[in-house]
Amino acid sequence: MFDAGDVKLVVLKLLSEQPSYGYQLIKTMEQRLAGGYAPSPGVIYPTLTMLEEEGLATVSSEGSKKVYSVTPEGLEYLQTNDVRVKELFDRLEEAGRGFQQGRSPEIMKAFKNLHGAVMARMLRGNATPEQISKIAEAMNAAAKTIDEL
Repeated sequence: MFDAGDVKLVVLKLLSEQPSYGYQLIKTMEQRLAGGYAPSPGVIYPTLTMLEEEGLATVSSEGSKKVYSVTPEGLEYLQTNDVRVKELFDRLEEAGRGFQQGRSPEIMKAFKNLHGAVMARMLRGNATPEQISKIAEAMNAAAKTIDEL
């Protein structure tokens, strides 16, 4: 969804709107994209660390949570890149509208459940070639059934 450096700008812009912790940023992005995309913690947390190391964000503690805020240098960085930031947020808004059209919470939940089940089964690491074939067959059959509705 993002090119190199884009996540940094998106996160920094979101922090300029409201100090946040990592999970909150993930949920904010997911909400802006109507549930169609949520960045992984493996993307957000290293980005927050990088922003802090570069002096573009600062961190404070609220209980057990690390809350990140944009620094004056971060605001200057955003202003220097304001054209790109506007392009990114226009694209996020457009993608969110696209994700929202034709989406239902029931289908999104079912899709996430399917993804989770397949990933959990494969990550156990002991699937036989026959089991893998059966999983693929079941997924292909579901795809065909849905396509024929």
